Amino acid sequence: MTERAPLSDALGLSARPRESEYAIHDTALQGFMLRVQPNGARSWVLRFRRNGQPRRITLGKPGAVKSGQARSTALAFLAREGISGKSLPLPSSGPTLARFAAEYLEQRSNRWKPSSRAAIVSYLDSAILPALGHLRVGSIARADVARFFHEYGRTRPGGANRCLEILRTMLNCAIAWGHRPESAENPCHGIGRNRRPPRGRLLGADDLARLGAVLRQCEADHPVCVAAVRLLLLTGCRPGEIRRLRWREVKSDRLALSDSKTGPRHVLLGDAARMLLDALGGAACGEWVFPGKDGDGPLTRGVLYWFWTKARDAAGIVADARLHDLRHSHASHAIMNGESLHITGRLLGHRRASTTNRYVHLDDATLSHAAERVAKSIERKLGYCRP
Repeated sequence: MTERAPLSDALGLSARPRESEYAIHDTALQGFMLRVQPNGARSWVLRFRRNGQPRRITLGKPGAVKSGQARSTALAFLAREGISGKSLPLPSSGPTLARFAAEYLEQRSNRWKPSSRAAIVSYLDSAILPALGHLRVGSIARADVARFFHEYGRTRPGGANRCLEILRTMLNCAIAWGHRPESAENPCHGIGRNRRPPRGRLLGADDLARLGAVLRQCEADHPVCVAAVRLLLLTGCRPGEIRRLRWREVKSDRLALSDSKTGPRHVLLGDAARMLLDALGGAACGEWVFPGKDGDGPLTRGVLYWFWTKARDAAGIVADARLHDLRHSHASHAIMNGESLHITGRLLGHRRASTTNRYVHLDDATLSHAAERVAKSIERKLGYCRP
């Protein structure tokens, strides 16, 4: 009789050898198993058929490769090779994913910002539902999700990551709302995200000096855009938060933003930022700190982006530096000036330190000084004297 169990790291390390080789088959993914040999050697294995012939590949040993990593590798292999990687059948229950998506949007979308709702609906309509919408939420298996994820990720790796997040949240709700058995778990678990090249640029001291000179030259012709770029650097705010800043949100020592990516938040102001806003307030008319050309609305994204590209090129800053990189630079200079990751995260309005960590970029001079300090400390402890 075939022995089955949910394969886990603990099981991989604790399975005892027997007189003859045996395998424990995963309860979720067909063909994925733990192989245990009489000498105690254990390995994650995937068995499958190619052209009707049985095949087997080894995915690693427990301890060196976690069960989730091995399962993700197996799913990716099956999807890449176009081999059937059917999960063990689950009861066909609940509504189809397409029907559940309508219920999910009705119940949850009132909590989202309009831009978030538009993005989720776009991914559902263009990618997720065409591939998986016909399946019932109670019978969606990990192999179904993996095939979709890896196929879509060939051309849209970032989009595939976003789809995986949306689908994971939806299926968590499906379990909580009784449309999918809890024993079936979430089929998105165990699928690793696509690695993306790190984004974000640091504007170092030389970059800032050149940018400052360009901004002074442009001040007479583009005063609103110049002031907006300066305030972005001085506060670390997101470009949209500065473009849509209203005078009623400007307080004596802070910006009381009524809306941001993470909801209402306060941004404390330093002396330079306060002086900049005081100077703008003296000639202010209307509700917007940075008004658009017609004065009836805020500075538009297109106008600010056009100005930024011109100023960036004139200052000789790398061509892929984004407006959002001014926020990255604010965070990086905070860290390089001795602020902690926690304090920097609070300044930026981040909820998690891991988010702030992605924003921090250190220049070579800072790293060189750090390397010298560490070397001197070790040198003193060794009692070593330089010749």
